[in-house]
Amino acid sequence: MELSIFFNTTFWQLLELFIWLLGAFLIGFYFGNINSIKKEEPKPKNQHIPEDDLKLTDTTPKIRATKTFERGGKQLVKTVPTKDQDKGLNFDRIGIAEEKNKNNLKKIKGIGSAIESKLNGLGIYTYEQISNFNSADIKKVTKILKFFPGRIERDDWVGQAFHLINNIDKR
Repeated sequence: MELSIFFNTTFWQLLELFIWLLGAFLIGFYFGNINSIKKEEPKPKNQHIPEDDLKLTDTTPKIRATKTFERGGKQLVKTVPTKDQDKGLNFDRIGIAEEKNKNNLKKIKGIGSAIESKLNGLGIYTYEQISNFNSADIKKVTKILKFFPGRIERDDWVGQAFHLINNIDKR
């Protein structure tokens, strides 16, 4: 026995089914379009636009390329310490170094590439400069770098720098 409404049906049953489906379609169509009928706004009449308003000019400034390094988009900056850069560090006592004489500060535990670039921005390039830090310098560097307080002492940057200068093996 097949259970389908389309087998052994009369014309009147098919007509009734068609009317039900047509009614469902019309109800859906009405409620689907009711929101679009309410939200219709009157269309503005064509207004005359003066020709001066149609002439557009480019008002955005032209972007010029700057010298960058390592594809990082970082602008080249001279790194010789100045009064604004040293932020109170005593370079007469610590020592002044140039970028061409710089050491790999990342060999010191606790200094990564980000901290090394910040130290270089301050004018600190060598192990000798770090080995000459006193407690006041450590506080100033911590404040400038926005570094964890006590981290420089805990990682013993000064001692590590001294060992790297003198090639002393810690083991």
